[in-house]
Amino acid sequence: MKFTQILILAILLISCKNKSPNEFNLDVKLNGNYSGYLYLNYDKIKDSCLIKDGKAFFRGTVSNPTSANYATNYISVSDKNFYIENERIESEITISKKQNRDSNIDWITIDKISGTKTSIIRKDFEDFRLKFSSDENWQNLLFDKLQEIIEQNPQHIYSGDLLSEISNDTLLTNNQIGILYHKLDIEFQGPFSIKQIELKAFPENIIKLNDSIYDFDLPNTKNKLISTLNFRGQILFIDFWASWCKPCREQFPELTKINNTFKQKGFTILGVSLDKKKGNWQKAIEKENPNWVNVIDTSAVNGKLAKKYGIFGIPYNILVDRKGKVIANNITLEQLRVVLDSLITNKKTIANNG
Repeated sequence: MKFTQILILAILLISCKNKSPNEFNLDVKLNGNYSGYLYLNYDKIKDSCLIKDGKAFFRGTVSNPTSANYATNYISVSDKNFYIENERIESEITISKKQNRDSNIDWITIDKISGTKTSIIRKDFEDFRLKFSSDENWQNLLFDKLQEIIEQNPQHIYSGDLLSEISNDTLLTNNQIGILYHKLDIEFQGPFSIKQIELKAFPENIIKLNDSIYDFDLPNTKNKLISTLNFRGQILFIDFWASWCKPCREQFPELTKINNTFKQKGFTILGVSLDKKKGNWQKAIEKENPNWVNVIDTSAVNGKLAKKYGIFGIPYNILVDRKGKVIANNITLEQLRVVLDSLITNKKTIANNG
């Protein structure tokens, strides 16, 4: 009986690590002296595993190849993301201490990753880059290689992430990036990567200085639609923020002072929250009590509005003249005061702008 129980227990332990259909099994080997929990972050999930004998194990399910990263109990930074798929995956990482200003951080280096289609594609590209990046014809070689990867994997999230990474440099022309962009299946790509690519490939679609603003209608706290068209004839400061953004909310006291100084002189503020949940936004409004109009765009930083203004992070702002043209973007509140002093005390400037 005792032998039977041991046998059953052994079978159960083995079956825990046998891969079931439609799930991933991630085996992690750790180098370094770190002990404690290792965390796996993916698709809004934060999984954890207590390290034992320098190893960790994760199991889960993803619908498509998904970007992931590791973290530790402390402040940690990973050298790069990796991708998980519903396969048996083997990973080897090194965790070491690095000095960052006045504190130590856990630096996580991904030494090896195998078992997924993504790891094969990525390794192939990294080997290609290592071999040819010094070639005098590198730009054309890179374009051809990316075209090959994207045409073979148009729905794979790595294709979009890779093109986004490359578009951050000046290696390819806007036209080349645009050609590659149109070969991607956008539906399967990460919204941040797509926005980054579009910013580089189609800069003419992004609102710039001296352009007319992209007008929008958004609901206020009483669910009444407010249009930017209603602010023509005034100098409009559009402040993009969110309840979770501490630097955004820290600006409110100074912004209130500026508003009180200039609101009787043709200046107005429109706060645009990029919160995904109205409840969080409304609670922040109640607490901060800003004395200007506030609206919300729940499509947040991945929405059309953020895309049109090239917003990748907040706080972000746009200053608009009386005719609805952009005269400044992402300026400090100190700079805003200087500009408003100039515009409002110089009647000729106001006339020229409206």
